[in-house]
Amino acid sequence: MLTRVRVQNDSEIDELLKVIHPIWKEVFTPIIGSAQVAYMLENYQGKQMIQEEIDNGVYYYQLYYDDQAVGYTAYQITANYLYLSKIYIKQEYRGHGLMRQIFDWYDQLSKELSLKQHLRVNQGNELAIAVYKKRGFKQVREDIVDIGEGFQMVDYIFEKNS
Repeated sequence: MLTRVRVQNDSEIDELLKVIHPIWKEVFTPIIGSAQVAYMLENYQGKQMIQEEIDNGVYYYQLYYDDQAVGYTAYQITANYLYLSKIYIKQEYRGHGLMRQIFDWYDQLSKELSLKQHLRVNQGNELAIAVYKKRGFKQVREDIVDIGEGFQMVDYIFEKNS
């Protein structure tokens, strides 16, 4: 059974970073290259940025399976939707139904809040796109954002009604 532990303080963020770095390198290096992965880990998934996001209402959770840290997820509640910001499982734990448990939880949360779900995914992340489509998400648009240092996030925006 998958368990979620909310991340709120410095030591919990330090533990979370031990999961974030290997996952991001494994998932994104083949898609966007190691230079952009390093840039994004420093500027978007570094300790200070995670703390700022938590302070601004983003809920981060470390995910555990059989007492092992296996991934993490984060979301934010907005006026218009439940924004699923991060959903990651370590490679060796994929295929165990953990994503299904995460999405079941998000489905329940979006129903309780009466909000549709909203997320962004890199256009090259075919595995994640397939998972989102299987879970009923629909692509609503493309989004390309300049993130500095010559890098871009080239994403699709997906939504799902509650």
